[in-house]
Amino acid sequence: MNPWSRKLFVCTNLFLVASVVLSILTLAACSRSASHNAEVLYVSATQAFLRDRVAAVYAKTGSVHNGDRVIVLEHGRRWIRVRDERNEEGWLQERYLVDEGVFKAFHQLYSEHAGDAAQARGVLRNDFRLHVMPGRETDRLFLLKDGDKVEMLERASVPKNGALPTFKSSLPSVIPADKQDADAKDAAKEEEKEYSAAEPTDSDQKGKRRGPVHARNAADKTRLKQNVTENAPLSPMEDWWLVRDHQGHAGWVLARMIDIDVPIDIAQYAEGQRIVAFFPLTTVHDSQMNKDEPYYLVLLTEPRDGQPFDYNQVRVFTWNLKRHRYETAYRDRNIFGLLPVTVGHEAFDTEGVLPVFTLHVRDVDGQTRQEKYKLEGVLVKRVLAPGEQPIKAARATPEGAKSAHKNR
Repeated sequence: MNPWSRKLFVCTNLFLVASVVLSILTLAACSRSASHNAEVLYVSATQAFLRDRVAAVYAKTGSVHNGDRVIVLEHGRRWIRVRDERNEEGWLQERYLVDEGVFKAFHQLYSEHAGDAAQARGVLRNDFRLHVMPGRETDRLFLLKDGDKVEMLERASVPKNGALPTFKSSLPSVIPADKQDADAKDAAKEEEKEYSAAEPTDSDQKGKRRGPVHARNAADKTRLKQNVTENAPLSPMEDWWLVRDHQGHAGWVLARMIDIDVPIDIAQYAEGQRIVAFFPLTTVHDSQMNKDEPYYLVLLTEPRDGQPFDYNQVRVFTWNLKRHRYETAYRDRNIFGLLPVTVGHEAFDTEGVLPVFTLHVRDVDGQTRQEKYKLEGVLVKRVLAPGEQPIKAARATPEGAKSAHKNR
């Protein structure tokens, strides 16, 4: 081969290689662009199988798990064909999926409350998915497992939704009627299982009229909470807690699904009341027992949901070094208490640095006020700023609550 032919051969090969590389890069760019513009959904189910077809008889083509990200390939009637991150493709029921807006709403919820101080810490008593707002019919996504620990940030009370959703009328017509019934029953069983550990047992919950469905979007949150607080409940009510977990998620959990992780030495003094939150204030060293014992601020209320206040009782427990047990150093009852509560330490001119805590309570005019207290040894004393006058707090009795609502 002469030099000219050799050069032509080399140049031709280089051109072909360059063309192939350019084609690959173009295809990759197109693929990335298509993937970027594709509809993205997230799996809210604990686990679900992908199907090769929407029919009574099908083959499993893969499986997805809670929180998985999938790409939409095709929309059906209540069914969606998706591709997961393992490139498995198949049909999945629409009820197992939430859109990207819900996913972003959870991240926004976490960002908004990332700096909030925990009001209590709790342990999940059953598997439960976080809701983006309080209420059984609101969107849910991330799964918390039985025994998971969470930080409890905020309480809300909303009407209970008594009916479980069924999907019989929404399933594709290609599925036989008996299969539609089976899928609808499966859906109802899944719903019932998730809430079964939280069902109220009080006989007074029976026969009450069902309340309105709770608002679904963030813009209605303030209005909803006002309506819940201002209006006497005409239906069974449920308490929910905004929680934060160790995986960087925040969301709402049905209150009955959480056991507050309160020390047993304190829990035994609840006297049949519900402990809402508790805070260590300081510690003393018990030399005979050779350990440090905390003093606790504890907030309590009656053991029922739907109260317009977060707590109506305040107690401070101090450790008796002679008797080696907890004793009540301070008690206040029948107050219209609201979260959050803050605790810390503050320097005072003559006493030095002392533990302090601040309560938010409603006054007789319906305004939310702050009350600061300090702990001198085992004595709890009110702290007033210069010129500040003690407020006349609203009572948490039905008459007091009505008066507070009327004046809001």
